[in-house]
Amino acid sequence: MGLTWNHRYLSLAIALAIALTIAPTIAPTALHAQSLDDLLRTGRAQADSGKADEAVKTFERAVKLNPQSAEAHMRLGSALGSVAQKVSVIRQPFVAKRIKAEFERAVELDPTLLAPREGLLQFYLRAPGVMGGSEAKAREQAAAIAKLNPLRGHFAAATIANVTKDASGADKAYRAAAAEFPDSLNAVTTYANYLLNNNRAEEAFPVLDRYLAKHADDRVALFWFGRTAAVTGKQLDRGEQALKSVLASQGSASANGPRAATEAVHLRLGEIAAKRGDKAKARAAYEEALRINPKFEPARKALAAL
Repeated sequence: MGLTWNHRYLSLAIALAIALTIAPTIAPTALHAQSLDDLLRTGRAQADSGKADEAVKTFERAVKLNPQSAEAHMRLGSALGSVAQKVSVIRQPFVAKRIKAEFERAVELDPTLLAPREGLLQFYLRAPGVMGGSEAKAREQAAAIAKLNPLRGHFAAATIANVTKDASGADKAYRAAAAEFPDSLNAVTTYANYLLNNNRAEEAFPVLDRYLAKHADDRVALFWFGRTAAVTGKQLDRGEQALKSVLASQGSASANGPRAATEAVHLRLGEIAAKRGDKAKARAAYEEALRINPKFEPARKALAAL
């Protein structure tokens, strides 16, 4: 049985909210520049702090102030996507129509914007036909995204393939992204994550190795190598060394890449120790992860399973 509209809508709302968190800030138009800028800044701060209802009201004011602002419509659609996660079943279709309308208007005003196109793609894929869902329209958005940004075009194609259960299509899209953009950490780790989630974890090693050959000190890539070793039980020595390198670089301002969550690094070190049969070392690693973050449930479960 397929998803009910309620569940499909919640999936849609979450996907839309995630898609729009990566939307760039757009320079305000000359008309009402300062007032509009203030509203957009306030709304973004409210959205970032989880105050979605307040953000909706602020972005509504921005749209009213300047109906020609593509960013105002885009941000309003994003905020509505966050609100939609907690509205009643009765209100869901109405909020869905508003989200769609705001994203469509944003694209009309500025066809070069990626985020509202990605939001529309999610909408068309996940909404039922009676609410405007359409795989064909989703593919139209994916094609437009690919012209504007080839990397995100590959991700758009992968999204469609995942939702439509096209495993070969998803693999093709993720693989193409990593091959065409070998220096993109996002492309490489997204493909590695896909492989790990589809029982092909060992295939992630060469993908990560190609990236690490040029970016040997990238903390995120090193973490992913360690995670892959922990999951597969292969290349444990290299995986352990990669994770220890991440820990050693966490306090270094000159280290490459963003910080990895330290508790997650200790979790993976514990998993590697467990794969070797060293329960004492695994226990110590899991306990260290919990010392750093007492609410880190994966470490708690791993500790209980020893």
